[in-house]
Amino acid sequence: MSPFQSKTNEVGAPRRLVTNVVALYFLQGLNYIIPMATLPYLVRVLGIQTFGMIAFTQSFAGYFVVLTDYGFNFSATRYTAQNRLDLRKISDMFWRVLIIKSLLMLAGVILLALILFTIPRFRSQTPYFIIAYIAVIGGVLFPQWYFQGLEKMTHISVMTGAARLITSVLLFVFVHSPDDALRALALLSGGPLIAGMIGMFVAVRELHPGFVWPSNSELWETTVDGWHLFISTAAISLYTNTNVFLVGLIAGEAQAGYFSAAEKLIRAISGLIGPISQAFFPHVNFLARESKQLALRFISKTLRLTSLVTLVPSLIMLFFAAPLAHIIFGHAASGSPPIIRWIALLPFLIAVSNALGIQTMLCFGLDKQFSRILIGAGLLNVVLAVPLIHLFAARGAAMSVLLVEVGVNIAMIWELERRGIHVFRKASLV
Repeated sequence: MSPFQSKTNEVGAPRRLVTNVVALYFLQGLNYIIPMATLPYLVRVLGIQTFGMIAFTQSFAGYFVVLTDYGFNFSATRYTAQNRLDLRKISDMFWRVLIIKSLLMLAGVILLALILFTIPRFRSQTPYFIIAYIAVIGGVLFPQWYFQGLEKMTHISVMTGAARLITSVLLFVFVHSPDDALRALALLSGGPLIAGMIGMFVAVRELHPGFVWPSNSELWETTVDGWHLFISTAAISLYTNTNVFLVGLIAGEAQAGYFSAAEKLIRAISGLIGPISQAFFPHVNFLARESKQLALRFISKTLRLTSLVTLVPSLIMLFFAAPLAHIIFGHAASGSPPIIRWIALLPFLIAVSNALGIQTMLCFGLDKQFSRILIGAGLLNVVLAVPLIHLFAARGAAMSVLLVEVGVNIAMIWELERRGIHVFRKASLV
């Protein structure tokens, strides 16, 4: 890289970053309006029990999404951001990731078949689990890490937004009663598939050079590089995706419906930091190559911004859970307000942990420590959630999530402070 290239890229970076964030928020409006329109509609027309059954099968498919993602949305994004000027390296990584994800998807198909064949409760709902798996295929095809690493986040929002718009319109047209449950699930799973096919088409057209089959050693190296981040994302699913699944297993599909409705509402608010996180992660990694101190100062500013963006809506959900739930879901989700109150502060807590973990720990190469914290959090959630769900049904799962998220933030702060990385104080390295 010539000095001229470096200077040009550095000067253009702030403008590109602001453009990415603004464009993402503009497009993210569409991505929020659509789900927030379809979610209340589905709860009302399907009924809470049928909605809960769909949420249960989607949460199970979520495990396979985590398996096939294999942490590449972090490891491959970081690699692409750090090598954004080397087209050959990016192209080589693209095909390695696609091959590995495809092999993991095939392994997931075999595992799903074995589960459906051996577990009677799952076997009775085989069509639902098979249709839910369509979303996994879409996740394999959609190269989010590629667009994110090149700071083309508008591509991500346009593609996912278009897919959601298409499927949401079809939901309103074709889903009108609990008898349409399979059709609803097919449309919900079809959204990621549509986005995946569009994303793959666009990315392949951009790649240069074209496809070259990687060597076994290259595939192994890429697999090893993503291992710790795969464990981290798998651990995250133990205290996000797992709770809907556990509520469905222990307390029944109606309680799973109450929990899923409340959680989807709160997670939608958490998504307010999505554009900031997506735009800043590759930028922070790029900054870190020049100066760790500069990257840390940028992270500190990001933390203040995302905390403010999420704290206000978190407090609103905490104090006005009941009227908001009634307005959004109607009487169908009358059991959701207590759950909403328990998890209302999650957007704020997730914003803090995102800045501490993804933006800071991964940027500073603390992959193993990040992974250990999330593994501990995932295991703690299971240990807490099972007895709490037995005692309090869906509210027990909400209690567990809140306690674990608080614990994650405390653990990350402690890990960074003991290494002399001060994010909350005047951002500095010791």
